[in-house]
Amino acid sequence: MKSALISHRIQNLLMRRFEARVMENVYRGDYVECMVAHALGHDWQLTWINGWNWAVWDIEHRTGVRVEVKQSSARQSWDRAAEAPDRQAIARFDIAPRTGYWLKNGGDWIPFQSPSRPADVYVFAWHGERRREFADQSDPAQWRFFVVAESELPCLQKTIGLQVLKRSYSSCRIGELPDAIATAFPNQLEIGAKPPD
Repeated sequence: MKSALISHRIQNLLMRRFEARVMENVYRGDYVECMVAHALGHDWQLTWINGWNWAVWDIEHRTGVRVEVKQSSARQSWDRAAEAPDRQAIARFDIAPRTGYWLKNGGDWIPFQSPSRPADVYVFAWHGERRREFADQSDPAQWRFFVVAESELPCLQKTIGLQVLKRSYSSCRIGELPDAIATAFPNQLEIGAKPPD
């Protein structure tokens, strides 16, 4: 009983990281992945739900469509001024091609013949509120999302800037994500072979 109580208290302490109006980068990434998965609905699942913590994509559809979620924000946890600097010009998202991936069982490394991106669709999440009194990164309504098919990303490029995304793609709100992904990757049943578990 005592161990269960300690475990419960630790879990409650950890949850406070996600209750902060401005989260640290590492925890914010987990939060945004969960937010996107929830918005997409029951046919989608976070890859780590069943223990695949090292997957190179974040969310997978029951048909095998793979989504990678990247996020950034204007206001950071270390900002002290009432209004954070304008970080739109410097905000960048990792899109580096990978050399392979570990299978779900953790036993086998599957190399790619050449570096590639194993996700079918990328969701780039941007939280643009700079003002301390209004910023709340736990509020899905404050986020904007850019949904891009992997095939549209520049080959071999390692990052993509927010300004490029704004010029090239329309943003959507959280409730519009399912339609945006269906538009970016319309042939859900004709995807390539799903990697084995």
